[in-house]
Amino acid sequence: MEARKEGIEGAKVNDRWREAVQTVQGAQSKYKRLVKAIANDIENAALASGARLPPQRDVAADLGISVQTVTNAYKELERQGLIRCEVGRGSFVAERVTETMSNYMLDTAERSVVDFSIARIVHTAEHDAMWRKVCATLATVDDQPWIRAFRPIAGFEHHRQAGVEWLASLNMPANVETLLVTNGAAHGIFLALASIVGPGDTVLCESLTDHGVIGSANVLGFTLKGLEIDEHGIRPEHFEEMCDSERVSALVCTPTLNNPTVAMMPDSRRRAIARIAERYGVYVIEDDVYGALPAKAQTPIASLIPERAFYCTSMTKSVLSGLRTGYLTMPPRLALRAESVLRVSSWMATSPIAEVATRWIFDGTAQRLVEIQRERLAKRQAIVREALGAYVLGSHPHALSVWLRVPDYWQAERITRELRNRDIAVTSPDPFLVRGAERPNAVRLCVGAEVTDATFRNAIDTIRAVFEQYPHVHDFN
Repeated sequence: MEARKEGIEGAKVNDRWREAVQTVQGAQSKYKRLVKAIANDIENAALASGARLPPQRDVAADLGISVQTVTNAYKELERQGLIRCEVGRGSFVAERVTETMSNYMLDTAERSVVDFSIARIVHTAEHDAMWRKVCATLATVDDQPWIRAFRPIAGFEHHRQAGVEWLASLNMPANVETLLVTNGAAHGIFLALASIVGPGDTVLCESLTDHGVIGSANVLGFTLKGLEIDEHGIRPEHFEEMCDSERVSALVCTPTLNNPTVAMMPDSRRRAIARIAERYGVYVIEDDVYGALPAKAQTPIASLIPERAFYCTSMTKSVLSGLRTGYLTMPPRLALRAESVLRVSSWMATSPIAEVATRWIFDGTAQRLVEIQRERLAKRQAIVREALGAYVLGSHPHALSVWLRVPDYWQAERITRELRNRDIAVTSPDPFLVRGAERPNAVRLCVGAEVTDATFRNAIDTIRAVFEQYPHVHDFN
């Protein structure tokens, strides 16, 4: 709240804004110049996250321009994700994802809250039993190199071989020479990006993408641009248009059960994306962290263009949340480079956890837990569809989440706050929104909340009741 108080007191029309509109020449647009001036203030932190912008009429009067010009500027800033405009409250500088993730997804468990904000599996007693069993087995092993070794950077060979076998079940051919063991999928995606892009490079992704990709752009300094999407994912036409109009280094995408839209890209579109990437020399970094969940394995884009693609998956979203073992495949010519990035970023993946994943892959436990997950997810997804079917924009019987349309008389941020007041946590689109992309009026609901089925159903019924109510005339939260 302190940041917002400071912003309310300090956000005023300044000389930079005046100069921007007073020096317009020829066919230049005043509203575009104003957009650029305000955007620069936001980028340079002259306007703090959460700061309230001056009312549009006040800006117009102070700068000697029309209210419509200011309105157009504010609309463009909102479209770019730089500000948010709330009816009856004003316009505020949008908070950076990397600074405010705890506002969107709960960082710590709150027992009184039904937490639909985190994408995780439905945990069962069988998960606990399998974990205790493998721990007991490991305790009896005399020779345990996975707790002593310090130099197998890419991973023990039998850990990598297990990864090859796991990827084969996902229709992704691999070999130990071009596979790295990672600490989960996010780690793998970061390694891939760090291997091929640098400051100033252009990377494409879905206009709504995993927040980790947005965070990687902030850390690595590349320019992230969103592609148009529909119910099937990335539109190949827009991908080709972007590749044709500018120099693109890489595409990061989640073709199977995209986060947050739950889009499932059809095979024909995957092949189109592969052809375009190959034609323009663009690397594809495919996040297949949800690939094991659908009953029928899909065709990875990376399997179609192995010389230009990275492929990453992990056990966290399908087998066990704490089993942060992932597998990254890369083009052969980049294997040494990716391994060197792994060395400097984490030296090597955590080998005791990789040993558990390896044993579970080889003895069938991993596949059994995936099957349990499909059963539990299907049951909860059916509950959501029964109660909220009219609002579902994207879902799948074996997905960890549902993408819900917010009624027109609500805004995503307001309904998220209203549900939070009722001890229910869902996620607004903000952490997934690539700068410049249009902000949908939708929320993500993750079905893996650690609650009983009865509590789950009651919470879903509460969400439906809130969706069907009109909001307060005034919102003082």
